[in-house]
Amino acid sequence: MTCTQHYATDTFPSEAGKEITTVYADDPATNTTLLHSLLERDGAVIVKNLFPKSLCAQIKQDLKPIFDADKPDPAGFFPSTTKRAHGILAQSPSSAKLVVNPLFQSVAEAMLTSRYTYWEGQKQKSVAAKPQIASIVGFRVEPGGKQQPLHRDDSDYHTRNCDMPVMLGCVTALSKTTKENGATVIIPKSHLWGPERRKRHQGRRT
Repeated sequence: MTCTQHYATDTFPSEAGKEITTVYADDPATNTTLLHSLLERDGAVIVKNLFPKSLCAQIKQDLKPIFDADKPDPAGFFPSTTKRAHGILAQSPSSAKLVVNPLFQSVAEAMLTSRYTYWEGQKQKSVAAKPQIASIVGFRVEPGGKQQPLHRDDSDYHTRNCDMPVMLGCVTALSKTTKENGATVIIPKSHLWGPERRKRHQGRRT
């Protein structure tokens, strides 16, 4: 089915979810299958204890001078109170452990690996392409900032619902996050909405 046919024949869900499921990385029941199903259903899941506090503390220490030296976003999308650190894999060796976490990698591969079958002469062959890192960035939200407009992170890819999923984000909290200190805001199930659906409430902070 082409995407044109998809849009012409399908009715997209429009409801927003009310809750995001919380699981614990050290629970034997927390595995790739569970997280895959929760992400497909809700678009997000909270995984606690995925990384040790000592690792989070080291990454915070590595990134502090980068945040301190950050300059305001010239495009104005990020307020001056949001400090950014780009290319942190090159500047914080400890941050590499976030990317190679076995649970995260297995979920990413299960959801994003693409497969293609083609003919080479008289032989039919199949190939698979595993996901690649698109970006890894750190944020330090300081007092006095304003909430960003709710948005999707996949706009660079010009995705359509029948292409989904094309990306998976892992937002790692290195400290306690709350509404007051700028926790990420999401709307459960909004990943299922069609292109015309806009948000009608403030979402859930994670």
